[in-house]
Amino acid sequence: MGLIWLAAIAILLMMLLYCVFPLLARLIGFFIIFDSLLAIVLIPARAIPGRLSELALGFLIWLIGHWAWAFKHGVWDSRLALRVFSLPGLRRLIPRSTLIYDDSHR
Repeated sequence: MGLIWLAAIAILLMMLLYCVFPLLARLIGFFIIFDSLLAIVLIPARAIPGRLSELALGFLIWLIGHWAWAFKHGVWDSRLALRVFSLPGLRRLIPRSTLIYDDSHR
């Protein structure tokens, strides 16, 4: 009974993560970016060396959240994410099932 219970809990957690991850990653990435930029603007002497890596990490988390949304729904949720993933280096990472242009957001 214990192993079946653990498997059921693991499956429920994976299903919850699948539903919530894209939104959660985009929000967390946004707040990390906002916090890093605010620290760089307010205290640049102490923030510049350390906060640049946090800024890059926040941008990466934000991108992963948008990629997961596009993979899950087949469309991009924002034009900014579409433009970022349309850059030459990131264009190869676009999920195959994702529409490049969606007429419903216009």
